[in-house]
Amino acid sequence: MYKIDLGNEPKQEITVMLDDNSRIPLTFEYRPNQIGWFFGFEYNNNKYTNIRLTTSYNILRGYMNWLPFGLRCDTLDGLEPMDLTDFTSGYATIYVLTPEDVNTTESMYYAKTTA
Repeated sequence: MYKIDLGNEPKQEITVMLDDNSRIPLTFEYRPNQIGWFFGFEYNNNKYTNIRLTTSYNILRGYMNWLPFGLRCDTLDGLEPMDLTDFTSGYATIYVLTPEDVNTTESMYYAKTTA
C-alpha cells in the first residue's frame, strides 16, 4: 500500500509506479459546486474520468478483474472527503493498493459468508 500525498490545489496530477514498473497517471479534482473530490486514471490505453472519491476499502473494486491495483480512501470519521484541505489537514488519506493489498482487502472486508 502506497500513500498518495495531495496538496491544496483543486486540480492535481500524479503518476504512480506499480511493482511491475508500469506507470499509472492519476488525476484528482476538487469541485466546490459538488462539494467533493473526483479522480480519473489511465491504464492499458483505457481512460476513466469523473469518479467521485469516496471512503472505501477499494474504490476500484469493480475493476479488480483486470486492474493490477486498487485505490483506498480513509477519513478520520468515516465520512466523505468534501473539503479542499481534507488531505493536507490529515482528515483524509488516499492509498494505491498493490495486488496483494487488493486480495487482503477482498478477504478481510468483502469476504463471502455462508448460512
